[in-house]
Amino acid sequence: MKLKKEYLILVLAIAALGAYLVTHSKDQTHFELPEIADVESQKINRVEISKKAATIELNKKDDQWTIGPKAYVADNIKVKNMINAAAGLTITALVSESGNYDRYDLTEDKKVNVRAYAGKERLRDFDIGRQAPTHQHTFVKLMDNPKVYHAQGAIDATFDTTTDDLRDKTVLAYQKEDITTLTISKDEQSLTLTKKEVAPEQKEPAGDQKDAQPQTAEIQWMDSNGTRILKADVDLLIGDFASLKCDDYMEDNAKDGLKNPLWTVTLTSDKEKHVLSVFDKENQESIKYPALSSGNAYAFNVHKSRIETFSKHVDKLLNAEADK
Repeated sequence: MKLKKEYLILVLAIAALGAYLVTHSKDQTHFELPEIADVESQKINRVEISKKAATIELNKKDDQWTIGPKAYVADNIKVKNMINAAAGLTITALVSESGNYDRYDLTEDKKVNVRAYAGKERLRDFDIGRQAPTHQHTFVKLMDNPKVYHAQGAIDATFDTTTDDLRDKTVLAYQKEDITTLTISKDEQSLTLTKKEVAPEQKEPAGDQKDAQPQTAEIQWMDSNGTRILKADVDLLIGDFASLKCDDYMEDNAKDGLKNPLWTVTLTSDKEKHVLSVFDKENQESIKYPALSSGNAYAFNVHKSRIETFSKHVDKLLNAEADK
């Protein structure tokens, strides 16, 4: 009987302790974690990202984001990831109240400050440090709050960026099927190809094949002499530039110094003309070729491995034999 009584007391003690810990933990969590106001990502139309003395300002006009006072076109996907991370900022745990920010990369020389606005109203203001050892959280510090918290997600990689990283690298874009004329110029060589529908040769059907349906017209590429060029080779070159992205951009005024291209390709549809010109490398050690495009206002660089592939396709068409 005495043993049963001792067991009962022990069970009650454990239950009481468990209830205390649960209640205390809930109260403590509520006390420690600040309330973050909900923000609708669609309302954010300006973002400032600062690290050390440098600040990147993003502005939204209509559905397009631009960068800084020069209004460089931004990569909307990258910016959207930032907007979602800022709007959805979620604090999950208190990490430190000591004011020692060095171990979290939240010092002035290491932190990234993010401010998100709707017009003049500041919706978010927080500092980002390094990624936490969990790899699922990031150390952050909120505006006017000296404490360090865990924020959900690896948002450090989202905001630790540069202007060049955020620029839209698309320099030429069109629908391949829309192109009707292709012109290549290289040195003294020039070739113009036109897409045409060619009726297949009609042969007299034999015997039981008299009711066979006539064959449909074929798409062919022809030069100015009416000579057929292998369609697969032409389609390959058109496909090369249908959604062309550069590696990076050159200085804003570099465009003025680019003369005498190695080759130029002009692709024309019923609505518009697309032009790409590639220039010689600055020196033999360079791994990039400078280029200009009608689809972008700035000079840019493309890695030599890609340009060398494009050049092979260009040369193949310039020296193409008739598709017999």
